[in-house]
Amino acid sequence: MKKSLIYLFIIFNLFSCINSEEAIIPKELVGKWEKDFNVEGDSWKVTFIFHSNGNYENFSTRTIQTEALQPGIMGYSLGNYSKREGRLVLSDIRSFYAEDLSNPPSQASLLKEQLEWIIPDEIAEFSLEQNNTLLMLTFLGCNDVLIPRSLANCLPPTPVTYTRVLE
Repeated sequence: MKKSLIYLFIIFNLFSCINSEEAIIPKELVGKWEKDFNVEGDSWKVTFIFHSNGNYENFSTRTIQTEALQPGIMGYSLGNYSKREGRLVLSDIRSFYAEDLSNPPSQASLLKEQLEWIIPDEIAEFSLEQNNTLLMLTFLGCNDVLIPRSLANCLPPTPVTYTRVLE
């Protein structure tokens, strides 16, 4: 019995000494960040909104109208964000998408929630530049493509610069 208690004490001490970095909410990210994209004649605006409580929102919006394509919200996601090991981690992600890609809705509440698969945490390297007015994000997975994930091709990690929106 004494040997069991000693082994349990040793195991407990080993696990309690493991130093893991605590998740931190990076306050410098709080605010609205935008980037305009042009993809094969289709114009998009991608917006990240980082709230001070550790929640974020992400909108992908078509911004131009053509004969075949209407403007509107193509995708929306929300979840939590934190800084771990120097990287931005987006977690507990819920994702929504436009069912009709040629005529997306103007409100996120009209999008359909993606329930077909579990969305893993997204991890990005990030830096702030030019007096915290530019946010450089490099997603390290297959998550930085503009089309719905069901159609996504994994692109190599590419840095994307977002501009802080001053309101």
